[in-house]
Amino acid sequence: MTLERAVRWFAFAAMIGGICRIGMTPSAFIWGGDSDQELTCAFVANILMAFGTFGLYLAQAKEAGKFGFIAFAVMELGLILVTCTVWSSMLRVSPWEWGIVKSFEIGSGMLGMLLFPIASLRARVLPKWACFAMLAMLLVGPIFEKFVALVWGVAYIGLGYAVWSGKTKGASAANLNPGATL
Repeated sequence: MTLERAVRWFAFAAMIGGICRIGMTPSAFIWGGDSDQELTCAFVANILMAFGTFGLYLAQAKEAGKFGFIAFAVMELGLILVTCTVWSSMLRVSPWEWGIVKSFEIGSGMLGMLLFPIASLRARVLPKWACFAMLAMLLVGPIFEKFVALVWGVAYIGLGYAVWSGKTKGASAANLNPGATL
């Protein structure tokens, strides 16, 4: 499998993850926050988005540089830790019992959501509107908590679609040698 094809599959996972993330919003309104339905959507979304972020990063790796890699790494750490805390909530174990881990999850998640769209805007490969949507999510969160998942999902669908469809601006993955493999 070529790297370009792998990047497209990862981007497809980002789109599906975004759709699952959007499913959290109606679940929260219908069954309540931290309901089984909302947590299931969150868990599936986190796993798909963690894989999908690889495609989003690789599509702009050359243009994003070292700052982009650091932003990607922080974003991945945040997504992995969020997945762990969602899993603990599904098992009815309070993630706050984890102490410092929960604080680290919140910190890395918020920092990743700030740095990754900034790195993407600097790289000028992914769509600006989706990057701004990710940044807007940080502002919407404290006021409209149940709508964060909706904005986050839409952003991931937009980013994933741009990479999956090849509608990026000079993406690194598109410039790869077609014979390159993973």
